[in-house]
Amino acid sequence: MTQELKCFIDGCEKKVKKHDRYCSMHRARFSRTNRFDKKTPYERMMERVEIKKNGCWIYTGFVNEYGYGRIRNNGFKYLTHRLSFEHFFGSIPEGILVCHKCDIPSCVNPQHLFLGTHKDNFDDALKKGRRNPVEQAKNRWKKCPTLRKK
Repeated sequence: MTQELKCFIDGCEKKVKKHDRYCSMHRARFSRTNRFDKKTPYERMMERVEIKKNGCWIYTGFVNEYGYGRIRNNGFKYLTHRLSFEHFFGSIPEGILVCHKCDIPSCVNPQHLFLGTHKDNFDDALKKGRRNPVEQAKNRWKKCPTLRKK
């Protein structure tokens, strides 16, 4: 009886050819990347980061309509600034935001990130002059036809 040969990678149960140690998937991955394991989302993110003179690490991959970097992993979408914060500091409590000291949404430098509530983020925006509640109310009034009729 001949014994079925399996891939040498732990956890891989795929069959291998007679004089081979690795399955076709692991052999192809190694020939492409010189490693048998997949890159972590953080490693993939850092491949697309450009470091600026002001200290910001700008993510140059996909950014959403609000300017935040986004990366996919196993079918899930992750915001890159949250991924960076988790990599360096650990998990983020539920309902807490990762805010930017530098006010650049695509920045992933962990020194520019801090945790805060929605109120903390809004207060930070007011303090830095990024939000003006009076102007926002005026703009809403101009855009909304039902408010203008009164």
